[in-house]
Amino acid sequence: PAIVAGRVFVGSDNGTVFALDAATGCTHWSFKAEGGVRTAPTVALIGRKYAVYVGDLKANVFALDADTGVVIWKKTLDTHRFARITGAPIFADGKIYVPVSSTEEAPAAQPKYECCTFRGSVVALEAATGEQLWKSYTITEAPTQVGTNSAGTAQYAPAGAAVWNSPTIDRQKGVL
Repeated sequence: PAIVAGRVFVGSDNGTVFALDAATGCTHWSFKAEGGVRTAPTVALIGRKYAVYVGDLKANVFALDADTGVVIWKKTLDTHRFARITGAPIFADGKIYVPVSSTEEAPAAQPKYECCTFRGSVVALEAATGEQLWKSYTITEAPTQVGTNSAGTAQYAPAGAAVWNSPTIDRQKGVL
């Protein structure tokens, strides 16, 4: 959870994000994401208002007004059906950096699943607008079919290298 200005911001497996009073535990507001929220919320001052950033298990990132819970913007960071946001977005210099992971390993055990096509990434967004600035894949080459398995199902490579945790920023060196 994140604690800012007397409020505790926390997500839940059922996709609900809560703003709780730090002293009483009373709910100020709640918001329902499109998937479970396993990320720690990130709170940042944008202009004169605080925003709360969370990712969900459908690969969406939401910017919420910290006072009201109203959606400021929403961005889907990956369209792969098993893509997830599991690491907290990181705020720096007016931007947020979001890791993208996947659970493609689970269906990969099924002989009829065309494995594997997901590539992990980190995405940089303008914190105020959600505009995507860049997306850096952990594997630069897009997967292509490399054969079939014993069931005749197409198999792809290279793939994987999900980014499960929050990125780290070294401001002195200017690197992520």
